[in-house]
Amino acid sequence: MRLRQPENGYRYNTDSILLYRFASQKRLKGSLLDVGCGCGIVGLLLTRDFGTELSGVDIQEEMVAYAIENGALNNIKARFFAQDFRAFDRGEKYDAIVCNPPFYSAKTAHSRNLSLKIARNADALSIADFLRQAGRLLKSNGELFFCYDASELSAIFQTLERLRWRTRTIQFAHRTQRDAARLVFIGAKKSSVKAVKVLPPIFMRDDIGISDDMREIAKKAGTQCAT
Repeated sequence: MRLRQPENGYRYNTDSILLYRFASQKRLKGSLLDVGCGCGIVGLLLTRDFGTELSGVDIQEEMVAYAIENGALNNIKARFFAQDFRAFDRGEKYDAIVCNPPFYSAKTAHSRNLSLKIARNADALSIADFLRQAGRLLKSNGELFFCYDASELSAIFQTLERLRWRTRTIQFAHRTQRDAARLVFIGAKKSSVKAVKVLPPIFMRDDIGISDDMREIAKKAGTQCAT
């Protein structure tokens, strides 16, 4: 998949590719909403693979313009909207929502680039606001897939429980086997009584370099920068 993105603003990274891989372990169907879609990478990859009916929303108009262009570039039908997700409502309910939300605190998201600040700073979209609005927009049996800073897991679970979400799947990503988890990927539903399924962890690097898992994930995504 060929993707255009800004030279100096927010650019997709490993988090996006790993989120795509996590969500794709469930065979998606129906309508999909990509929240904080950026250049559209996660939603476009999932729609390429599963033929979902894709919508995307991002607060930054510049990123939405890239997402629209990338949909056309890859012949994928999609709708993208420039709007704050907290107020997003097209009168529709979705079968699935996917999101790589901003999760750095204001103290650590210190880039002078406004686009990067918005994309990284949790003040732009708190986990509670995200989960609350996602609950409003999902169908009764809809599924949610998102990633977050693994060190915030306790707060995430507290928020999920308070808003009556049920965690279905969870997976951790580590830089190496010797490092603590850096990211946590969570699949959740509003209505579920099944036990949580903890998937095997992902290690991004081994003693040689990029791990075999990461090579396979990157190969499946097949992304490249378009000029």
